[in-house]
Amino acid sequence: MRRDELLSRDPALFDELAAECVEGYLSLVTGGGYPRALAVNFAAVEGTIFFHGALAGEKFDLLGAGPMVGFSMVQPLSVIPSTWFAREFACPATQLFRSVEIKGRCRPVDDPDVKARGLEALMRKYQPEGGYRTITADDPMYIKPLEQVGVFQVTPDSWTGKVKVLQGKNETGTEKIMTRLEERGTALDLQTVEMIRKYRGQ
Repeated sequence: MRRDELLSRDPALFDELAAECVEGYLSLVTGGGYPRALAVNFAAVEGTIFFHGALAGEKFDLLGAGPMVGFSMVQPLSVIPSTWFAREFACPATQLFRSVEIKGRCRPVDDPDVKARGLEALMRKYQPEGGYRTITADDPMYIKPLEQVGVFQVTPDSWTGKVKVLQGKNETGTEKIMTRLEERGTALDLQTVEMIRKYRGQ
């Protein structure tokens, strides 16, 4: 990574983004040699990524071989307009964010217990209010559906986190931007201010 001050290896970053990001992006190479990025709903269990899909089609065929893949989680934060820094000069405009980039392998899951664990993690993430019967491999309600749905598992070989929340900016400049964010006052701006505070001084 070009800017070391943005690098993060904090496991908490991985866990937070896995819980908060609605979509992740699976990157692979098609049989024709073209790169392909797929947006997927996903959940993490002990550092492993799970998502579901059909048991047929290009994606299933590609992933059946357990290829090397990339997987990205991105949490966009506030856009900082150029006008907060300079008059007319566009270049200072920027966006703050947190992200995790995974390098690993992805393959379909065959074990019903692991399938159930992955799907249950997805349900807990996207339907936290509950209202459904816990997914287990030995529940008669779920035996057939578990056979019919594809569950895929990304096992990381490595991952890199990146956090851009005004690191390296002087105290006065940071305070001014935080004030402007609070004045603009969107929900995302207020979340961004909290994120700046969280990482301040690190």
